[in-house]
Amino acid sequence: MQRESNEIYLEETSGLEGRMVRIRSMADEICHMPDGTYAPQGCILADVEWFSLAFVSKSTSNAHAFETLVRERNTIAAAALIRMQIEAAMRLFGLTLVDDVEESGARLMNGEKYSTLKLKGTKQPLRDKILREKLAEMYLWVTAADEDSSAYVHLDSVNIRLKLNPLGGRVFFNLFGVEKARPDEDYFDLADTFFIALRMTRDLLKDFLATRPNPDYRLKQKLKLDAERIGSRETAENDELQWSYFSIAACKKGLTGSRRHAHRKGIMAHHKIGRSRNVPVLCVWDRIIYQRE
Repeated sequence: MQRESNEIYLEETSGLEGRMVRIRSMADEICHMPDGTYAPQGCILADVEWFSLAFVSKSTSNAHAFETLVRERNTIAAAALIRMQIEAAMRLFGLTLVDDVEESGARLMNGEKYSTLKLKGTKQPLRDKILREKLAEMYLWVTAADEDSSAYVHLDSVNIRLKLNPLGGRVFFNLFGVEKARPDEDYFDLADTFFIALRMTRDLLKDFLATRPNPDYRLKQKLKLDAERIGSRETAENDELQWSYFSIAACKKGLTGSRRHAHRKGIMAHHKIGRSRNVPVLCVWDRIIYQRE
């Protein structure tokens, strides 16, 4: 079912700064979305759910990088991020096109390439071409946006035309990586396109999270696992470490000192659970991508 055509609705906003605020707001919304599903604190996630968190991290990282590059007037690199964001969206969407999403998530987490996944009911690999065709059935604009932004990823003629600058009746080729003289208006369309890709990202993530177990089920699963840990000292001391999910709020409240510092640096830390068990904790840090330290 088609959600968006080539005619895209966007609310009016003022100037380039208004567009950057809109992008930051959307990235922040995406960052917080898993908390409503991957609850309560410390619940165990399936492999495919960890893949979805990588998708969130990829999207928020792209949003931060896009703003930085636009402010620095690095047009080529900023435009290439649109392609990267569309690709990320295609790969999350692709998990709806397989026969077994849990198996597919496990294979991806074990290091297999995405293209080893097969289209549901066929032996056709899920390569970018088929992912784009399927996603374009819902978002018609994806085809043109993906093709246009891919030109900035690859060494194409657009990389030449963008750097040609008329001066004094002659044309000079700009070898610098930035174009400081470009006005804000030159980046309006670029910023709008990135925002649209990010908005699509949010909608696809919402679709994915709606298919996952709810917090009530996760709580029962967690209580059962906690009881098994407490009831067996041997198990508590010797079984393998489990991956647990802690939301933004919990990480802020529960982790202090060196552990908190470790998370700010993106390092895996350990959080005491039960009597004698150290469990690796993944912290999704609130707006860390926007902080200036």
